[in-house]
Amino acid sequence: MLIRVIIVFLLAVSFAKGYTQPRFKNKNDSLLFAQADSAFASASRYADSMLLFTKVLLSKTTSSTGNLSLANIHNAMGWAYLHTGFLDSSVNSLYTAWQLFGKANDTNGIIRACINIAEVYTKQNKIANALQYLTQADSLCIATGNIPYHTNVQRQLGVVYREAKDYTRAAAYLNGALAGFLQLEDHFRYVSTGISLSILYRYLKLPDSSLHILHQCNAIASRQDSPYQSAMIQEHLAESYYQKELFSKALEHYSSAYTTFKKLTNKGDMAYEAMNMGKTLWKLKKPADAEKYFTEAYHISDTLKMLNFQYDIAQMLADMHSESGNWQKAYQYRNNAAVLRDSIDLSGQIKLTNELKEKFETEKKENEIALLKTQNLLTEADNRKNRLLQYLFGVLFVTSVLMGWLLFNRARIKRKLNEQLLRNQIAGDLHDDVGSTLSVIDISSRIALAKKEEPAVVSEQLEKIRQYATSTMESMSDIVWSVNPGNDNLESVMTRVCEFAAEVCEPLHIQMEISREKGLDSVLLNANKRRHVLLLCKEIINNAVKYSGCTLLQVNSKVANSNVIQITISDNGSGFNPETVKKGNGLNNLKTRAAALGGNLTLNSAAGKGTSVQFEFPAG
Repeated sequence: MLIRVIIVFLLAVSFAKGYTQPRFKNKNDSLLFAQADSAFASASRYADSMLLFTKVLLSKTTSSTGNLSLANIHNAMGWAYLHTGFLDSSVNSLYTAWQLFGKANDTNGIIRACINIAEVYTKQNKIANALQYLTQADSLCIATGNIPYHTNVQRQLGVVYREAKDYTRAAAYLNGALAGFLQLEDHFRYVSTGISLSILYRYLKLPDSSLHILHQCNAIASRQDSPYQSAMIQEHLAESYYQKELFSKALEHYSSAYTTFKKLTNKGDMAYEAMNMGKTLWKLKKPADAEKYFTEAYHISDTLKMLNFQYDIAQMLADMHSESGNWQKAYQYRNNAAVLRDSIDLSGQIKLTNELKEKFETEKKENEIALLKTQNLLTEADNRKNRLLQYLFGVLFVTSVLMGWLLFNRARIKRKLNEQLLRNQIAGDLHDDVGSTLSVIDISSRIALAKKEEPAVVSEQLEKIRQYATSTMESMSDIVWSVNPGNDNLESVMTRVCEFAAEVCEPLHIQMEISREKGLDSVLLNANKRRHVLLLCKEIINNAVKYSGCTLLQVNSKVANSNVIQITISDNGSGFNPETVKKGNGLNNLKTRAAALGGNLTLNSAAGKGTSVQFEFPAG
């Protein structure tokens, strides 16, 4: 019932805004696209609900769902993950959206995904990664003449250059974006850009200029229904007053922002505001209240793996306890800060960013010249191609008709054979995986009915039914996914593996490191191989998460020499001795699946040194 209410609400929002979407031949695709777009627009206000809603949308997709609708769903899901504070999952979903927009040849979609990915990377302080995606977005905007998106790219470039401490370029981009949004009457992005410019003014030690632009933004935002943006204005008003050392005034605005973010359940921003309230209360000589907010911010940041926030908070807590003479706590937080500092490579990021931004500015000018030359060359090439086709058409017509008939007949026979093989495979999977599980559910339901006078037995059997039903749904999802021809390359397989890994790792706060080399999308796999690879990876990841006690999971995929695919999954868990551990079906199942792929599997593990599982198989 809740999901239906959300769907009706989102459709109403979509039509009320007069949204225009691409035309779809499939009505279901059109509806999914519109619902995803509305979920994106509502993510900042209802992050948790929109995350649930986008997952429901994804479950409604079928093998016939187009890449454009799938891309828009993943784009909205990534934006919802961002506003719930799960930044790794956000990047993963937005990267999938970026790929699908590319497959659908939707330039505007690619630009949107690039801007969104860059915003997440900026929040993670990965400035160099953000600049790479903004470079692509900027080039596409110039090529297509898309002024609204290009203005948004300018805004994001201003933020990136500001974080890289290139204030001259940052000011130029932000002022250009501000003027552009005013001309476009895009008040929401005008306010966002004004907030970014206010931060730059504070970097330049100009708090009065920062307050001036923020009061302008507040006057505009007060006429709109955007609590998240209003809270952001309150936060930056507080920052400006703090810089002027008006700490009581700053605390008032920090408190207002914190209250709004708490209502929106935006944990990342809650952590930041709690940290700010702690440092302001410290300045106001209220150490007990300051420690309360510092501790809350530290724990939220630890949950969300926001290392830069943790480092800053640990430093402030150490200084505060040193000042009060609590040397034990001061030493503890100073030690924590040292560990966190080693995990943050800020200097390396800034160096790489500076190299990339210089390259970007140079290539931007070259691209504008090259674009004109390319258009002339393409026109000339088209003319030559048309003349050549006219000359060859008469000669090749009869041959083409004959060859076309032969190829069509051959393809028809091959298609029928493949369809029959696929039917046999699906029937076998349904019988083995789903049929056996349904039998167990039937038995459990009979036991529950027979023992209905014994609540404990009934409860136990119902829990078994729930678990087996969940397992059946996952099996069905894997079967449907594996036979979808849109997932016929290794890149799609590894994307689904990464989505599964994120789902099981994040609740346990296990850090993920994903490494995918270029060229995986050119490696084609049939449905059978896709299913074996997916199930093999899922079983290895499940084993690592359940039994190893690890805090880090690494997934690496590449195409090695001689066209051999190599996938390695490692963890830093407790490990074990393969020679002495009790033998079960797990390792045999892994080796059996690897053999079905025509490859082999190697397991390396030692007590206290983690576990690494690598399997290889031919790409053909």
